[in-house]
Amino acid sequence: MSTHNPELQPPPHLPPNEAIQPEAPDFVETPDMTPGLGEHEPLPVWLYLVCGFALFLAGTSFTGFATFGLGIMDQGPGGAAISTAPTTEVAETPMSLGKRFYSGNCAACHQASGEGTAGSYPPLGGSEWVIGNKERLAAIVLHGLTGPITVKGATFSAMVMPSWQGSLSDEKIADIMTYMRATWGNTANAVTTDEVAAVRAKYASHSSPWSEAGLIKIAPNGPDPSDKK
Repeated sequence: MSTHNPELQPPPHLPPNEAIQPEAPDFVETPDMTPGLGEHEPLPVWLYLVCGFALFLAGTSFTGFATFGLGIMDQGPGGAAISTAPTTEVAETPMSLGKRFYSGNCAACHQASGEGTAGSYPPLGGSEWVIGNKERLAAIVLHGLTGPITVKGATFSAMVMPSWQGSLSDEKIADIMTYMRATWGNTANAVTTDEVAAVRAKYASHSSPWSEAGLIKIAPNGPDPSDKK
């Protein structure tokens, strides 16, 4: 008795060029698939706007920028709040300028206190050369000083004062003289730029430091005639 089941017969053999055909019983056609991720819908525009604004706020908190001028961002932990109040500049006066120029050019020798150094640099407070004739003082600053000079009864002769005419303008010299004549107990009047310019022009040919004898020829000791008491 045969156990052969005709329903289990293998499919008939086909030639190679006909083995896979759409009409073949074992051919299953599958749709074309594009490799990779599937298609996504684009993000809404409002989401981009929200993210961009959040990044802007984060950046301003690091830089301390007052967002929209409202000052709502801080400047880090413990940082001071940003002030939106307008700033005002204080105009400098001849006295404040003179103090600054004196500190940068004269204080190394005559000291910030104006006391000078015994035997070398004479004091400026109460000095007859400072509170006296302005033309004579301007001549000293412009051309310098050499040789012994008597100041407040003491003699100073160790150092030579340099000339400042090449490095300081008439305005700066006037400010320095104004400061010296009203500091350390001095109460003489101010010096103008025109007064210094006149001395510079008058003694333009004078090329060496002044001596005490030469300064006395400019004007004797005593108050300046322009001082009003």
